[in-house]
Amino acid sequence: MNCLKLSMTKMKKTMSIAIAVLICSVLAISLVGCSGNSSSGTSTKDKSSEVKVCFVEIVDNDAFQTMMDGFKTGMADAGYTNVTYDVKNAQGDSSTLNQIAAQLKNSDYDVIVPIATPPAQACANAGISTPMVFMSVTDPVNAGVTTTLDAPDKGMTGTTNFADVEAIFTAGEELKSDLLSKPVGIIYTASDRNAQVTAEQAADYLKGRGVEYEMKTVQNSSEVQQVGQALASECGSIYVPADSIVQVAMAQLTDVATKAGIPVLGTDPVMTETGALESVSCTNDNLGQESAKLAIQLLEGKQVSEVPVNVLPSIDKSVNKQTAEALGITIPTDKNFRVIE
Repeated sequence: MNCLKLSMTKMKKTMSIAIAVLICSVLAISLVGCSGNSSSGTSTKDKSSEVKVCFVEIVDNDAFQTMMDGFKTGMADAGYTNVTYDVKNAQGDSSTLNQIAAQLKNSDYDVIVPIATPPAQACANAGISTPMVFMSVTDPVNAGVTTTLDAPDKGMTGTTNFADVEAIFTAGEELKSDLLSKPVGIIYTASDRNAQVTAEQAADYLKGRGVEYEMKTVQNSSEVQQVGQALASECGSIYVPADSIVQVAMAQLTDVATKAGIPVLGTDPVMTETGALESVSCTNDNLGQESAKLAIQLLEGKQVSEVPVNVLPSIDKSVNKQTAEALGITIPTDKNFRVIE
């Protein structure tokens, strides 16, 4: 009888120990699961595992290509070398762009990178759950892709290259002192909300200076040359806001302007490279690299709302030497222009 009691006591102790071990195991698993998802809806990516990135653009141009190259450099410099990149191009068609955004809703990408305002808007409106980082959206709040820069709330953060209108016209006057003695032409794409905003900012600045202006819009890049010719016949210079559609036809626009003896003022260094007299902006390579830094924060566990939009300063002041020579303009050596040969 005593042996039976002793055996029962031992069994109770063994069962108590087993239950305690089981409870500890369950708690440990729960804690691991929580720590892996405490700051993001997705698991943290290891640098050695494959990362899938999708760029979205409404058209292809040199500026966007430079941004994408800068993004890739930024990822590689941070140790993310096992990255697959895809590019979705809407070929200038808004309907196609919306279709692309809708398809991305069910994709398996780790990060989606819309480039410029129209793709960012399309992706923001598509209900995509994948973390997104936009590049080169001039005014994200006005464009409706977030309601605040500090805590993005529509599934995407990103980089903005706000157009410094005053700096652009100041640089123009440094090159051509009588630049604003005649009306200024302004051309932008009617459907691009951010292009409209920066065009209106230029108009407000010129009004404040007492300078007349003529504003015209285009629907697509094929209309840029004709509208440019009209502006060149009426104005003493042409201003181009941050506008991906117009930028596609910059070579045609700057050609008709230069032949008319007037300069084109741009908002992107690629515009200068394509024949504009000058531009003041951030560099597209830097824009891409800074965007990659934001993407890495998302890959490493942060939620989009925890990654503020990065506002990049306009520190690149470029001038096209050939255009300056064609217009009879001498580039000053004391104004810190980056000369594009």
